[in-house]
Amino acid sequence: MPARRLLPAIFGAGLLAACSTTTDTLIDAPPSSTTQPPAAPVLELGDFDPAGEFQVFNPCTEIPAEVLEAAGLGEAVGEPSYDRGLSASCSFLPLDDSVRGYFSLTGDRVPKDRIKERSLLLSDSAGSAYSDTYLHHMGADFPDECSAAIHTNRGRFVVQYTEISTKQERTALCEIATEKFDTILNLMGESNGDFYRP
Repeated sequence: MPARRLLPAIFGAGLLAACSTTTDTLIDAPPSSTTQPPAAPVLELGDFDPAGEFQVFNPCTEIPAEVLEAAGLGEAVGEPSYDRGLSASCSFLPLDDSVRGYFSLTGDRVPKDRIKERSLLLSDSAGSAYSDTYLHHMGADFPDECSAAIHTNRGRFVVQYTEISTKQERTALCEIATEKFDTILNLMGESNGDFYRP
């Protein structure tokens, strides 16, 4: 008799399962891993110790593509270059066809004193919206480039404009570099000394 009592219960359960419209299934799958890579440290305008322990700002990976595009930077020129944690640099063609050169974005540990010692400083003031921005060149015999730079807690951030075989004066190249520098910083945002918080 006990088996007969179980049969209606078994058939009823089977009938409910067969008529059920639920499509949920149980899957023994491991939980998905949604771990994100660690965020880059905050970038703040200010001084740095060239020998200090910090991660140099990497403009090649830390500046979002949307910011680069909004700043008028297009196709990358070559591959980014890295120097054992001392610097990171990448170059881009401008989106504006009237601009004949290219822009290089660099993060490095070079202090302003070293720029002065090597007689590369052009001006302590770049005419930038960021008061501590200065201008320098890279020491080439022909004045075909200019760099606008500022110090951060993670080294320098530099925007260099180079125009091969230029007919423009270096001051004009510096104006182009400074304008692009200001545009990038403005697009990344500045709030209470932080100019970029990923």
